[in-house]
Amino acid sequence: MDRTLTVAELAALVDVDEGRVRKELEYGVLDAKPAALRFVDAVFLRAAALLGFELKVDDRRELRALIGAAMAKTPRPTTVPWGAVLDVKLGEVIAEVEGRLARFEAWKERLTRDPNVLSGEEAFPGTRLSVRKIGKSLLDGVREGEIREDYPYLSSEDLEFAKRFVKAYPRIGRPREAPRR
Repeated sequence: MDRTLTVAELAALVDVDEGRVRKELEYGVLDAKPAALRFVDAVFLRAAALLGFELKVDDRRELRALIGAAMAKTPRPTTVPWGAVLDVKLGEVIAEVEGRLARFEAWKERLTRDPNVLSGEEAFPGTRLSVRKIGKSLLDGVREGEIREDYPYLSSEDLEFAKRFVKAYPRIGRPREAPRR
């Protein structure tokens, strides 16, 4: 997969804090520019998160290198030994991250953007409902059930996507002005 990811997209995709991704760049664990992170970086961060314990910087560098080398092989190994007692189930992590990325990209394609509706804000297909509004509400602690009461046509996937979308594409700068007529 050749698509590059921003820090925010990568953090949203693999469920890690954006600050964590920036620290990995700062420490040289991820060898990329912040706007050009790769799929292998997503796989590494997801694998590291799934470990369930914190690794030292040198160990994270070693794990990233191991995953990068394994992903460059043809055929790609499904399990990679790491040290004497740990195996990284690379195939499972790759499949999970590929699935998330594919669903996210497919969802982005479905969004509507019309300058005459919500001033061009991304909306759920066939609605005037802002994806950002729903995602922000969920991240602010509003329960899914409460949102479903107001918008029963939204699926679980819609709600998951909305949260990821808000994390991946945070609003920056001043609020938009309403278009002048």
